[in-house]
Amino acid sequence: MRGKRLQIHKISNNHPKLNCNPNSDLKHINRPTWVEIHTKAFKQNLKSICSKLNKKTRVMAVVKANAYGHSAVHLSKTALKSGADLLGVSSIEEGIQLRQNKIKSEILILGSIYPLENIHSIIKYNLTPTVSSFLSLKALEQTAKRLKKRIKFHLKVDTGMGRVGISPKEAVRILPQIAKLKNSVLEGIYTHFSVAGTDPKYTKLQLSRFNSVVKLAKKLHLKFAAHAANSSAILKSKESHFDIVRTGLMLYGMYPFYGARKKIDLLPVLAWKTKITFIKRVPKGTSISYSRTYITKKPTIVATLPVGYADGYLRRFSNRAEVLVRGRRCKVIGRVTMDMIMVDVTKVPGVSLGDEVVLIGQQGREKIRVEELANIAGTINYEITCGISYRVPRIIN
Repeated sequence: MRGKRLQIHKISNNHPKLNCNPNSDLKHINRPTWVEIHTKAFKQNLKSICSKLNKKTRVMAVVKANAYGHSAVHLSKTALKSGADLLGVSSIEEGIQLRQNKIKSEILILGSIYPLENIHSIIKYNLTPTVSSFLSLKALEQTAKRLKKRIKFHLKVDTGMGRVGISPKEAVRILPQIAKLKNSVLEGIYTHFSVAGTDPKYTKLQLSRFNSVVKLAKKLHLKFAAHAANSSAILKSKESHFDIVRTGLMLYGMYPFYGARKKIDLLPVLAWKTKITFIKRVPKGTSISYSRTYITKKPTIVATLPVGYADGYLRRFSNRAEVLVRGRRCKVIGRVTMDMIMVDVTKVPGVSLGDEVVLIGQQGREKIRVEELANIAGTINYEITCGISYRVPRIIN
Protein backbone atom coordinates (compact mmCIF):
# COMPACT_ATOMS: atom_id res chain seq x y z
CA MET A 1 0.00 0.00 0.00
CA ARG A 2 3.07 2.25 -0.08
CA GLY A 3 2.39 5.44 -1.95
CA LYS A 4 -1.38 4.95 -1.87
CA ARG A 5 -3.68 7.14 0.14
CA LEU A 6 -5.74 5.35 2.78
CA GLN A 7 -9.47 5.53 2.13
CA ILE A 8 -11.58 7.22 4.77
CA HIS A 9 -15.19 6.06 4.90
CA LYS A 10 -18.04 7.36 7.01
CA ILE A 11 -18.94 4.78 9.63
CA SER A 12 -22.48 3.48 9.16
CA ASN A 13 -24.79 2.83 12.10
CA ASN A 14 -27.34 0.89 10.06
CA HIS A 15 -27.67 -2.40 11.91
CA PRO A 16 -30.43 -4.99 12.42
CA LYS A 17 -32.81 -5.03 15.39
CA LEU A 18 -31.15 -4.29 18.72
CA ASN A 19 -31.74 -6.15 21.96
CA CYS A 20 -29.83 -4.15 24.53
CA ASN A 21 -29.59 -4.42 28.27
CA PRO A 22 -33.10 -3.63 29.59
CA ASN A 23 -31.54 -1.03 31.89
CA SER A 24 -29.93 0.73 28.94
CA ASP A 25 -31.44 3.56 26.92
CA LEU A 26 -29.44 2.69 23.78
CA LYS A 27 -31.66 2.85 20.72
CA HIS A 28 -28.92 2.60 18.16
CA ILE A 29 -25.19 2.10 18.04
CA ASN A 30 -23.15 5.26 18.35
CA ARG A 31 -19.98 3.43 19.37
CA PRO A 32 -19.58 0.74 16.71
CA THR A 33 -18.98 -2.35 18.84
CA TRP A 34 -21.71 -4.95 19.06
CA VAL A 35 -22.61 -8.62 19.49
CA GLU A 36 -24.76 -10.48 16.99
CA ILE A 37 -27.02 -13.30 18.23
CA HIS A 38 -27.95 -15.91 15.62
CA THR A 39 -31.34 -17.33 16.57
CA LYS A 40 -31.36 -20.07 13.92
CA ALA A 41 -28.08 -21.45 15.26
CA PHE A 42 -29.54 -21.52 18.78
CA LYS A 43 -32.60 -23.43 17.59
CA GLN A 44 -30.44 -25.93 15.72
CA ASN A 45 -28.25 -26.50 18.79
CA LEU A 46 -31.32 -27.22 20.92
CA LYS A 47 -32.55 -29.66 18.29
CA SER A 48 -29.18 -31.43 18.28
CA ILE A 49 -29.20 -31.68 22.07
CA CYS A 50 -32.73 -33.10 22.11
CA SER A 51 -31.67 -35.77 19.63
CA LYS A 52 -29.37 -37.17 22.33
CA LEU A 53 -32.21 -37.63 24.83
CA ASN A 54 -35.03 -40.01 25.56
CA LYS A 55 -38.31 -38.51 24.36
CA LYS A 56 -39.62 -38.42 27.93
CA THR A 57 -36.64 -36.45 29.24
CA ARG A 58 -37.41 -32.78 29.69
CA VAL A 59 -34.96 -30.00 28.89
CA MET A 60 -34.07 -27.14 31.19
CA ALA A 61 -32.45 -24.31 29.24
CA VAL A 62 -29.94 -22.64 31.54
CA VAL A 63 -30.05 -18.92 30.76
CA LYS A 64 -28.21 -17.51 33.76
CA ALA A 65 -25.70 -14.67 33.37
CA ASN A 66 -27.71 -13.14 30.52
CA ALA A 67 -27.71 -16.52 28.77
CA TYR A 68 -23.93 -16.78 29.12
CA GLY A 69 -23.62 -13.28 27.69
CA HIS A 70 -25.95 -13.92 24.75
CA SER A 71 -29.31 -12.26 25.64
CA ALA A 72 -31.43 -14.07 28.19
CA VAL A 73 -34.88 -12.69 27.39
CA HIS A 74 -34.80 -13.40 23.67
CA LEU A 75 -33.17 -16.81 23.94
CA SER A 76 -35.42 -17.90 26.81
CA LYS A 77 -38.45 -17.24 24.64
CA THR A 78 -36.78 -18.97 21.71
CA ALA A 79 -35.85 -22.01 23.81
CA LEU A 80 -39.40 -22.46 25.12
CA LYS A 81 -40.84 -22.23 21.61
CA SER A 82 -38.25 -24.67 20.25
CA GLY A 83 -38.40 -27.63 22.64
CA ALA A 84 -37.21 -26.58 26.10
CA ASP A 85 -39.62 -27.21 28.96
CA LEU A 86 -38.34 -24.94 31.71
CA LEU A 87 -35.62 -22.40 32.46
CA GLY A 88 -32.77 -22.21 34.93
CA VAL A 89 -31.32 -18.94 36.27
CA SER A 90 -28.83 -18.14 39.01
CA SER A 91 -30.70 -15.53 41.01
CA ILE A 92 -34.08 -14.11 41.88
CA GLU A 93 -33.22 -10.93 39.94
CA GLU A 94 -32.68 -12.95 36.77
CA GLY A 95 -35.98 -14.72 37.30
CA ILE A 96 -37.82 -11.43 37.82
CA GLN A 97 -36.36 -10.04 34.60
CA LEU A 98 -37.83 -12.97 32.67
CA ARG A 99 -41.21 -12.62 34.36
CA GLN A 100 -41.28 -8.91 33.58
CA ASN A 101 -40.78 -9.87 29.94
CA LYS A 102 -43.91 -12.05 29.99
CA ILE A 103 -42.20 -15.43 30.28
CA LYS A 104 -44.62 -17.77 32.07
CA SER A 105 -42.80 -21.12 32.15
CA GLU A 106 -41.34 -22.70 35.27
CA ILE A 107 -38.15 -20.86 36.27
CA LEU A 108 -35.81 -22.59 38.70
CA ILE A 109 -33.53 -20.41 40.81
CA LEU A 110 -30.34 -22.47 40.88
CA GLY A 111 -28.71 -20.36 43.57
CA SER A 112 -29.40 -20.50 47.30
CA ILE A 113 -32.07 -18.43 49.01
CA TYR A 114 -30.27 -15.70 50.95
CA PRO A 115 -31.28 -13.66 52.76
CA LEU A 116 -34.29 -15.78 53.59
CA GLU A 117 -36.60 -12.76 53.35
CA ASN A 118 -36.20 -13.08 49.58
CA ILE A 119 -38.76 -15.88 49.71
CA HIS A 120 -41.40 -13.15 49.42
CA SER A 121 -40.04 -12.13 46.01
CA ILE A 122 -39.96 -15.76 44.92
CA ILE A 123 -43.63 -16.12 45.78
CA LYS A 124 -44.60 -12.78 44.22
CA TYR A 125 -43.05 -13.68 40.86
CA ASN A 126 -43.99 -17.36 40.92
CA LEU A 127 -40.38 -18.58 40.82
CA THR A 128 -39.20 -22.01 41.95
CA PRO A 129 -36.53 -21.86 44.65
CA THR A 130 -33.70 -24.27 45.37
CA VAL A 131 -33.56 -25.51 48.95
CA SER A 132 -30.01 -26.31 50.02
CA SER A 133 -30.33 -26.58 53.78
CA PHE A 134 -32.71 -27.41 56.60
CA LEU A 135 -32.72 -23.73 57.57
CA SER A 136 -33.98 -22.58 54.16
CA LEU A 137 -36.53 -25.40 54.10
CA LYS A 138 -37.90 -24.30 57.47
CA ALA A 139 -38.11 -20.66 56.36
CA LEU A 140 -39.87 -21.63 53.14
CA GLU A 141 -42.50 -23.66 54.97
CA GLN A 142 -43.12 -20.96 57.57
CA THR A 143 -43.52 -18.25 54.95
CA ALA A 144 -45.79 -20.39 52.78
CA LYS A 145 -47.93 -21.27 55.79
CA ARG A 146 -48.22 -17.65 56.90
CA LEU A 147 -49.25 -16.56 53.40
CA LYS A 148 -51.49 -19.59 52.96
CA LYS A 149 -49.63 -20.58 49.79
CA ARG A 150 -48.32 -23.86 48.40
CA ILE A 151 -44.78 -23.30 47.14
CA LYS A 152 -42.96 -25.74 44.89
CA PHE A 153 -39.21 -26.18 45.37
CA HIS A 154 -36.25 -28.28 44.24
CA LEU A 155 -33.89 -29.89 46.74
CA LYS A 156 -30.16 -29.57 46.00
CA VAL A 157 -27.89 -32.44 46.99
CA ASP A 158 -24.14 -31.94 47.21
CA THR A 159 -22.67 -35.20 45.96
CA GLY A 160 -19.13 -33.92 45.49
CA MET A 161 -19.15 -30.43 44.02
CA GLY A 162 -18.45 -28.97 47.44
CA ARG A 163 -20.48 -25.83 46.82
CA VAL A 164 -24.07 -25.82 48.13
CA GLY A 165 -26.62 -28.50 48.94
CA ILE A 166 -27.45 -31.04 51.59
CA SER A 167 -25.20 -34.07 51.89
CA PRO A 168 -26.56 -37.53 51.10
CA LYS A 169 -26.37 -38.23 54.85
CA GLU A 170 -28.45 -35.13 55.64
CA ALA A 171 -31.04 -36.33 53.14
CA VAL A 172 -31.87 -39.21 55.47
CA ARG A 173 -32.98 -36.64 58.05
CA ILE A 174 -34.55 -34.02 55.78
CA LEU A 175 -36.53 -36.14 53.29
CA PRO A 176 -38.89 -37.67 55.88
CA GLN A 177 -39.66 -34.14 57.12
CA ILE A 178 -40.29 -32.96 53.55
CA ALA A 179 -42.81 -35.76 53.16
CA LYS A 180 -44.81 -34.26 56.05
CA LEU A 181 -44.84 -30.66 54.83
CA LYS A 182 -48.18 -29.17 53.88
CA ASN A 183 -47.28 -25.87 52.24
CA SER A 184 -43.87 -26.56 50.68
CA VAL A 185 -44.10 -29.06 47.82
CA LEU A 186 -41.08 -30.99 46.61
CA GLU A 187 -41.02 -30.77 42.83
CA GLY A 188 -37.45 -31.76 42.06
CA ILE A 189 -34.24 -33.22 43.48
CA TYR A 190 -30.96 -32.47 41.80
CA THR A 191 -27.19 -32.44 42.02
CA HIS A 192 -24.35 -30.88 40.07
CA PHE A 193 -21.38 -32.73 38.57
CA SER A 194 -17.96 -31.16 38.95
CA VAL A 195 -15.95 -33.10 36.33
CA ALA A 196 -18.49 -34.78 34.06
CA GLY A 197 -16.44 -34.03 30.96
CA THR A 198 -13.06 -35.15 32.24
CA ASP A 199 -13.33 -37.66 35.10
CA PRO A 200 -15.84 -40.50 34.54
CA LYS A 201 -14.79 -42.31 37.73
CA TYR A 202 -15.59 -39.38 40.00
CA THR A 203 -18.78 -38.65 38.07
CA LYS A 204 -19.94 -42.22 38.67
CA LEU A 205 -19.24 -41.74 42.38
CA GLN A 206 -21.37 -38.59 42.40
CA LEU A 207 -24.07 -40.39 40.45
CA SER A 208 -24.07 -43.27 42.93
CA ARG A 209 -24.47 -40.87 45.84
CA PHE A 210 -27.31 -39.08 44.07
CA ASN A 211 -29.08 -42.34 43.25
CA SER A 212 -29.11 -43.24 46.93
CA VAL A 213 -31.00 -40.03 47.69
CA VAL A 214 -33.41 -40.56 44.80
CA LYS A 215 -34.18 -44.10 45.99
CA LEU A 216 -34.84 -42.89 49.52
CA ALA A 217 -37.21 -40.17 48.27
CA LYS A 218 -39.13 -42.72 46.22
CA LYS A 219 -39.46 -45.03 49.24
CA LEU A 220 -41.12 -42.14 51.03
CA HIS A 221 -43.58 -41.91 48.11
CA LEU A 222 -42.46 -38.41 47.22
CA LYS A 223 -43.28 -37.31 43.69
CA PHE A 224 -40.53 -35.31 42.03
CA ALA A 225 -38.36 -34.89 38.95
CA ALA A 226 -34.72 -35.91 39.32
CA HIS A 227 -32.01 -34.07 37.40
CA ALA A 228 -28.24 -34.15 37.34
CA ALA A 229 -26.87 -33.93 33.79
CA ASN A 230 -25.21 -30.75 32.60
CA SER A 231 -23.94 -30.29 29.03
CA SER A 232 -20.96 -32.60 29.58
CA ALA A 233 -23.03 -35.35 31.16
CA ILE A 234 -25.62 -35.16 28.38
CA LEU A 235 -22.89 -36.36 26.03
CA LYS A 236 -20.95 -38.66 28.35
CA SER A 237 -23.38 -40.15 30.86
CA LYS A 238 -26.78 -41.32 29.62
CA GLU A 239 -27.52 -42.88 32.99
CA SER A 240 -27.48 -39.37 34.48
CA HIS A 241 -30.24 -37.97 32.24
CA PHE A 242 -33.08 -38.90 34.63
CA ASP A 243 -36.26 -36.81 34.19
CA ILE A 244 -34.65 -33.49 33.25
CA VAL A 245 -31.31 -32.43 31.80
CA ARG A 246 -29.85 -28.96 32.32
CA THR A 247 -28.07 -27.58 29.30
CA GLY A 248 -26.38 -24.23 29.07
CA LEU A 249 -23.08 -24.08 27.21
CA MET A 250 -24.03 -26.31 24.29
CA LEU A 251 -27.13 -24.23 23.56
CA TYR A 252 -24.82 -21.39 22.64
CA GLY A 253 -22.68 -23.44 20.28
CA MET A 254 -19.74 -23.98 22.62
CA TYR A 255 -18.25 -27.33 23.57
CA PRO A 256 -17.99 -28.45 27.20
CA PHE A 257 -14.84 -30.57 26.93
CA TYR A 258 -12.06 -31.49 24.55
CA GLY A 259 -13.30 -33.98 21.98
CA ALA A 260 -16.96 -33.01 22.33
CA ARG A 261 -17.03 -31.97 18.66
CA LYS A 262 -16.95 -35.66 17.75
CA LYS A 263 -20.14 -36.29 19.72
CA ILE A 264 -22.35 -33.40 18.60
CA ASP A 265 -22.44 -30.71 15.90
CA LEU A 266 -23.03 -27.24 17.27
CA LEU A 267 -23.24 -23.82 15.67
CA PRO A 268 -21.83 -20.65 17.28
CA VAL A 269 -24.68 -18.40 18.37
CA LEU A 270 -22.60 -15.33 19.13
CA ALA A 271 -20.43 -13.13 16.94
CA TRP A 272 -18.60 -10.10 18.35
CA LYS A 273 -17.78 -7.28 15.97
CA THR A 274 -16.48 -3.74 15.83
CA LYS A 275 -15.19 -1.25 13.25
CA ILE A 276 -11.96 0.56 12.51
CA THR A 277 -12.34 4.09 13.87
CA PHE A 278 -8.80 5.34 13.36
CA ILE A 279 -6.00 4.30 11.05
CA LYS A 280 -2.47 5.55 10.54
CA ARG A 281 0.98 4.70 9.19
CA VAL A 282 3.81 4.69 11.72
CA PRO A 283 7.57 4.28 11.21
CA LYS A 284 9.82 1.58 12.57
CA GLY A 285 10.48 2.03 16.28
CA THR A 286 7.03 3.38 17.19
CA SER A 287 5.72 2.27 20.59
CA ILE A 288 2.08 1.20 20.76
CA SER A 289 -0.16 1.61 23.84
CA TYR A 290 0.66 1.62 27.54
CA SER A 291 3.99 0.47 28.95
CA ARG A 292 5.56 0.23 25.46
CA THR A 293 5.10 -3.54 25.36
CA TYR A 294 5.05 -3.42 21.56
CA ILE A 295 7.45 -1.45 19.38
CA THR A 296 7.14 -1.69 15.61
CA LYS A 297 10.00 -3.45 13.85
CA LYS A 298 9.17 -1.91 10.48
CA PRO A 299 6.82 0.70 9.00
CA THR A 300 3.34 -0.40 10.07
CA ILE A 301 -0.27 0.45 9.39
CA VAL A 302 -2.06 0.53 12.74
CA ALA A 303 -5.85 0.41 13.10
CA THR A 304 -7.58 1.45 16.31
CA LEU A 305 -10.77 -0.37 17.33
CA PRO A 306 -13.33 0.96 19.86
CA VAL A 307 -13.34 -2.05 22.20
CA GLY A 308 -11.41 -2.76 25.38
CA TYR A 309 -11.37 -4.53 28.69
CA ALA A 310 -14.40 -2.52 29.91
CA ASP A 311 -16.31 -4.34 27.15
CA GLY A 312 -14.90 -7.71 28.18
CA TYR A 313 -12.02 -7.85 25.70
CA LEU A 314 -9.44 -9.03 28.21
CA ARG A 315 -6.14 -7.35 28.88
CA ARG A 316 -4.58 -10.80 28.59
CA PHE A 317 -5.20 -10.61 24.84
CA SER A 318 -2.51 -7.93 24.58
CA ASN A 319 0.08 -8.80 21.93
CA ARG A 320 -1.40 -12.29 21.59
CA ALA A 321 -4.92 -12.32 20.18
CA GLU A 322 -5.91 -11.83 16.56
CA VAL A 323 -8.94 -10.27 14.86
CA LEU A 324 -10.30 -10.55 11.34
CA VAL A 325 -10.15 -7.65 8.90
CA ARG A 326 -11.32 -8.22 5.33
CA GLY A 327 -11.03 -11.95 5.92
CA ARG A 328 -7.43 -11.80 7.15
CA ARG A 329 -6.01 -12.43 10.60
CA CYS A 330 -4.46 -9.34 12.17
CA LYS A 331 -2.56 -9.29 15.45
CA VAL A 332 -3.53 -7.19 18.44
CA ILE A 333 -0.48 -5.04 19.20
CA GLY A 334 0.26 -3.28 22.45
CA ARG A 335 -1.73 -3.40 25.65
CA VAL A 336 -5.50 -3.72 25.52
CA THR A 337 -6.83 -0.52 27.06
CA MET A 338 -10.15 0.17 28.74
CA ASP A 339 -11.93 1.33 25.59
CA MET A 340 -9.62 0.65 22.65
CA ILE A 341 -7.20 -1.80 21.08
CA MET A 342 -4.75 -1.48 18.23
CA VAL A 343 -4.12 -4.04 15.49
CA ASP A 344 -1.52 -4.40 12.76
CA VAL A 345 -3.33 -4.20 9.40
CA THR A 346 -0.24 -3.69 7.24
CA LYS A 347 -0.91 -6.80 5.15
CA VAL A 348 -4.60 -6.12 4.52
CA PRO A 349 -5.10 -4.77 0.96
CA GLY A 350 -7.45 -1.79 0.80
CA VAL A 351 -7.94 -1.52 4.55
CA SER A 352 -10.06 1.52 5.32
CA LEU A 353 -11.63 3.53 8.09
CA GLY A 354 -15.00 1.97 8.90
CA ASP A 355 -14.05 -1.58 7.92
CA GLU A 356 -15.91 -4.23 9.93
CA VAL A 357 -13.67 -6.24 12.27
CA VAL A 358 -14.53 -9.62 13.77
CA LEU A 359 -13.38 -10.32 17.33
CA ILE A 360 -15.33 -13.59 17.62
CA GLY A 361 -16.93 -15.22 14.62
CA GLN A 362 -16.31 -15.78 10.94
CA GLN A 363 -15.25 -13.47 8.14
CA GLY A 364 -14.57 -15.03 4.76
CA ARG A 365 -12.87 -18.38 5.33
CA GLU A 366 -11.29 -17.42 8.62
CA LYS A 367 -12.77 -17.92 12.10
CA ILE A 368 -11.98 -16.67 15.56
CA ARG A 369 -13.57 -19.13 17.99
CA VAL A 370 -14.38 -18.43 21.61
CA GLU A 371 -12.13 -21.34 22.53
CA GLU A 372 -9.18 -19.66 20.81
CA LEU A 373 -9.51 -16.59 23.00
CA ALA A 374 -10.06 -18.76 26.07
CA ASN A 375 -6.81 -20.60 25.42
CA ILE A 376 -4.92 -17.33 25.06
CA ALA A 377 -6.36 -16.07 28.35
CA GLY A 378 -5.80 -19.37 30.15
CA THR A 379 -9.48 -19.74 30.96
CA ILE A 380 -12.66 -21.45 29.73
CA ASN A 381 -15.06 -20.51 26.95
CA TYR A 382 -17.79 -19.71 29.51
CA GLU A 383 -15.79 -16.81 30.94
CA ILE A 384 -15.18 -15.18 27.57
CA THR A 385 -18.84 -14.81 26.57
CA CYS A 386 -20.10 -14.16 30.10
CA GLY A 387 -17.53 -11.39 30.35
CA ILE A 388 -18.84 -9.38 27.40
CA SER A 389 -20.23 -6.39 29.24
CA TYR A 390 -23.70 -4.92 29.12
CA ARG A 391 -22.43 -1.81 27.40
CA VAL A 392 -22.00 -3.91 24.25
CA PRO A 393 -25.44 -4.04 22.57
CA ARG A 394 -26.80 -7.41 21.43
CA ILE A 395 -28.26 -7.51 17.93
CA ILE A 396 -30.80 -10.25 17.27
CA ASN A 397 -30.61 -11.96 13.89
